[in-house]
Amino acid sequence: MSTARRLSILFTVAALALPASRFAGLAAPEQAAIDRISAESMRGNLSFLASDDLEGRSTPSHGLDVAADFIASRFRAAGLDPIGPSGSYFQDANFAQIKPNLDSLSVTLIQAGSELKLDRSDARVESLAALDVNNAPVLNLPENGLIPDVAGKIVAGDSRRWGDEGLLAQLQSHKPALIVLFSRRRRPADSDESLLPLDIYLAPVVHIYNTDAVEALHRSSALTVTAHMAAPQRHDVVLRNVGGILRGSDPAFASQAVVVTAHYDHLGERTSGPGDRVYDGANDNASGVVSVIEVANALASLNPHPRRSILFMTFFGEEEGLLGAYYYVRHPLFPLNDTVANINLEQMGRTDDLGGREVDAFAFTGPSYSDLPELVSSAAHSEGVNTWQKRSADEFFDRSDNYAFAVHGVIAHTIVVAFEYPDYHAVGDKWRKIDYANMAKVDRGVAAGIVAIADAPDRPQWSNSNAAARYRESAP
Repeated sequence: MSTARRLSILFTVAALALPASRFAGLAAPEQAAIDRISAESMRGNLSFLASDDLEGRSTPSHGLDVAADFIASRFRAAGLDPIGPSGSYFQDANFAQIKPNLDSLSVTLIQAGSELKLDRSDARVESLAALDVNNAPVLNLPENGLIPDVAGKIVAGDSRRWGDEGLLAQLQSHKPALIVLFSRRRRPADSDESLLPLDIYLAPVVHIYNTDAVEALHRSSALTVTAHMAAPQRHDVVLRNVGGILRGSDPAFASQAVVVTAHYDHLGERTSGPGDRVYDGANDNASGVVSVIEVANALASLNPHPRRSILFMTFFGEEEGLLGAYYYVRHPLFPLNDTVANINLEQMGRTDDLGGREVDAFAFTGPSYSDLPELVSSAAHSEGVNTWQKRSADEFFDRSDNYAFAVHGVIAHTIVVAFEYPDYHAVGDKWRKIDYANMAKVDRGVAAGIVAIADAPDRPQWSNSNAAARYRESAP
């Protein structure tokens, strides 16, 4: 890597080190615990999670269930307290797997006497039931500002804003009757099946991919809609987040938690084509999962435990839209106002970032959004681990499970070693390509940061940056 590139996008933690009062270094027992983090242990765990036998861990699948059972066994062996009833390490979530009946779909937009007829070639639908709407008035959603009174109404908006998963979830909480989202993009070619949670109210969502429809949305004249579709095929499933708790040792802080997360699902299998068809997802994100397991095992050996509780969680369904993380924030094991931070681990095992090799270093998404990156970085530096900064790191902030926490106001960042690397979302993402020694060293730095946050007298805070305003204003 060139010196110029280092100067432009890479910084060492020493340049950003916090005052000594914020992080004074690890005590000997903490250092001994962190030194337990083992490359060989992670190699063994990861080679199982990312084996062809787990069939790519799609959500839902038998392979995903096997992975969940395995992770629970590792949390149990570490001595973490279970999160569920009767000694269970699972948080069960009821979902419906939906295949819409798009052959029966018809949508007509009427404006100023003109009709625009649409069908399955222009639309996708997420709905638990049939659609039966006749010449109903549409309330246009604002392009910015607060969500208006939408209860019981049919609403429409531009997908560039309202297609954001966090904002769409907030819109759903206001209980509209139907949501229609308009996009100039071409209709996606991937599967029309969807997974819909059954624990909350969900209005049907119709996604329209048609330029004329977008232009109609932005005109000032009134818009009405007629939409019909037969009931979808539906299969109910139980999905599982997997977690364990390391209880805090300080009575004044033990009711607060640092939540350390990773997603354990991936993309499943290709349905056709020559050669290997299994998306093993070794780096994305078996590497994050085994890192969570290994850090949990190390910190559980501490006596006493850190002052605050640490909740170690692995989520289902990240690849399907952060499903497990959103389920958790709706059903948190610690109240969100007692959750001081979420540290989410993604793609921890590959050093071959497309922008250049990254060794003994990790990066944050949204690095300027809060003071958490500085605190974690300072602690990691004591382990010989630096941080590097990607120019476009903010663009990745909403692409992993930390985002579900952030939109609810919880300080949350994803830590990553390689943002983009060869074999990303490809069948070549295999366990043999992981740099286990580097991952172990980086994880020791991450573990030091987790201990620093768990023991700190003060909680991390959102920054005053404009980019963080949305999350800062949502703080519980």
